Amino acid sequence: MDQKDEVKSKVDIVELISLYLPLKKTGRNFAGLCPFHSERTPSFMISAERQAFKCFGCGEAGDIFTFLEKIEGWDFREALEELAKRAGVKLRRFEPSGQSRTNDKLIKINKLAAKFYAHLLNIHPVGEVARKYLASRGVKKQLWEKFDLGYAPGSWDKTLTFLTKRGFSTSDIAQAGLIIARLRQGYGGQARQQKGDKPETQYYDRFRNRLMFPLKDGRGTVLGFSARVIDPPSRKAALSAGASKAESEGKVEAKYINSPQTPVFNKGSLLFGLDLARAAIRDKNEAILVEGEFDVMSVHGVGVTNVVASKGTALTEKQVVTLSRICENVALCFDTDLAGDAAQRRGIELLEIAGVGVKVINLGKYKDPDEFCRKDAGGFKGALEQAVNIYDYFIESAASRFDATSADGKKRIGREVLPVLAKISDDLVRAHYIDRLSKVLDIDVSLVAAAVDKKVASVYAFEPQEELASNKRVLGLEEYFLALFLFGEEAEGRTIKFLKPSDFSNNQLANFWKWLRDIIKASGATSFSKILKKLPKNFTKFVNDLYLVNISPAFGERQLWAAEVAKVAVRLKQASLKRQLQQISKSIKIAESKKNTKQVDALTKRFNDLVKQQKEVIL
Repeated sequence: MDQKDEVKSKVDIVELISLYLPLKKTGRNFAGLCPFHSERTPSFMISAERQAFKCFGCGEAGDIFTFLEKIEGWDFREALEELAKRAGVKLRRFEPSGQSRTNDKLIKINKLAAKFYAHLLNIHPVGEVARKYLASRGVKKQLWEKFDLGYAPGSWDKTLTFLTKRGFSTSDIAQAGLIIARLRQGYGGQARQQKGDKPETQYYDRFRNRLMFPLKDGRGTVLGFSARVIDPPSRKAALSAGASKAESEGKVEAKYINSPQTPVFNKGSLLFGLDLARAAIRDKNEAILVEGEFDVMSVHGVGVTNVVASKGTALTEKQVVTLSRICENVALCFDTDLAGDAAQRRGIELLEIAGVGVKVINLGKYKDPDEFCRKDAGGFKGALEQAVNIYDYFIESAASRFDATSADGKKRIGREVLPVLAKISDDLVRAHYIDRLSKVLDIDVSLVAAAVDKKVASVYAFEPQEELASNKRVLGLEEYFLALFLFGEEAEGRTIKFLKPSDFSNNQLANFWKWLRDIIKASGATSFSKILKKLPKNFTKFVNDLYLVNISPAFGERQLWAAEVAKVAVRLKQASLKRQLQQISKSIKIAESKKNTKQVDALTKRFNDLVKQQKEVIL
């Protein structure tokens, strides 16, 4: 047994996946909402027997390694190391792939850069400007050290020089997003070059005179940076230092800039502060979601640690998946108007689909959580306790802005709230808020319910047809038969003899049925647990998918299962005979056109025999 198989044998896939999303037992399998695409009803199936998963909505499938690679964004090496640690397996020397080596190098560069920036902020005289800035915002040294904040000096090449002296190439540093390459400019804006040579490339630091926030994954690995300008240099100073006009007017002046997307960094998949907040979020079963880095630090400063920032107001699917696998509740604490923000509504909808309860924290007179915490820490903690359910918030927000007693006001409130209620997946929750809205509008509840139903219909009417088709894929008769057949503990002998490989129109299914018949005949075994130990590797994924088909638990009773197997086998045989009859009919017509009487007679006899069989098919 190789080490991959050893780890796989010691880690239960159901136990692993249940750490990331709620699962429900359905027959012999487990089901949950797919973490890889948005859905309202579970189509993500996990088989404990086959140690495999498959989503019948988006098609993602695999084993424990595949799952961790997809949900964490790891490569195989990282997934193997993490699972080996859980299983207590000591790995032998493992040769990383080329991409893994690249990722490791970029992570090392980011880690070293973070230490460099932190040193400048905490100790070096050049960081005094940043220390004063933090003090002016009420951020104490203990707090900024907790988040590993740093300072990028105003020089154009200090980070570049620091990293190249430690053995990293300019191409690697550029790939990590810490420096920018451009052609060196000569007089008149032309690229400077020697006669016959290629234009000379110049590198300069991406982050200059900025407060640096390391952006980490849940394990604390630095993947990129967010940088806030402290004292923007004037355009003239920037130009004299060598920046282009575009740089001096654009990137240099921007308040916040982030690392560009790299092989290890994707802004939309990270939550700032998650590495420090994960344990508290799990303990409280709730995450407080804010917009920016200073919001997170200020909330930490008042002793509340289950807080993360979305790096902007629009939640992404990856961020929702991350939150939904560690808690069941999220409290939004944004300074934007959630009711009027379409991007926010989409994020809230994603949370609701993922089964996460959403609340809203009222900031009152304060512009953001940072200001609230600095000016009234006790008031902020009180606001946390008084957070309202998101749907209460939407109704209250609309009712406060429009006159619910006028026809126009009712129309405006309905236009804003009805689409929100239509997207509530839980029928009872939706009914509760329909009743609440009817009281606010002073309209009969049946009329509000009808209006919501119309919105529900329109929501589904405009879903992409391909997505609907994939989510509601109907299992073919032959595939259903094999999934049902394997649902039993032992092979049903009569069915093995009754159906032939040629009765299957799908070649893969026919080949599997032939293998199954042959192995049973050769070994005499009927127990699937024994038979499938001899399963060839080319059938593994195919059989895993069959095991993940959701068969009714009622067929756990042997007698009912056998009756269903017989019924479906007869339908399969009849379908096979029908196909054969159609084929013979075509052959007869061809033989008749060629006036081949002998062949016509033989085919007609065969046709009549099949018709007779079709009428007498029983099992």
